[in-house]
Amino acid sequence: MPSELNLNQMTGLSLRLRVLLSGVLLLVAAISAARPAGADLDLQAEQRFQLALEAQAGRDYRAMLDHLRQAAIEGHAEAQEMLGMVLMTGPALYGTAVKADRCEAGEWMRRAAVQGSETAKVQLTFLNRLRTSPSGKRACD
Repeated sequence: MPSELNLNQMTGLSLRLRVLLSGVLLLVAAISAARPAGADLDLQAEQRFQLALEAQAGRDYRAMLDHLRQAAIEGHAEAQEMLGMVLMTGPALYGTAVKADRCEAGEWMRRAAVQGSETAKVQLTFLNRLRTSPSGKRACD
């Protein structure tokens, strides 16, 4: 009888150990999936755009500008449109973190307009009027 008791105790202990080990492995797998190595490299343009919006809400305008540029470079139309607006307004809305650059703003507006952004088309028309020099030549050409 004593050997049966030891066998039952060992079996119960073994089962508990396996359950505990399985739980630990699941936890490690969940943590790994939540934040994979090199996650910044794997972000999609939409995720970068959302990070830019979060940075804007947190008034971290340098981070906002970095995320917008990355998303815009990757072809995200809303990011291109917003980047154009940010560069057009510059320090008036974003302080010293963002310098106004109407020429670069126009480039991003053009890219967004090509993708069908009506807002970018209107802003581009407005921007072209601002940039036209008295001689009739565009300042950014």
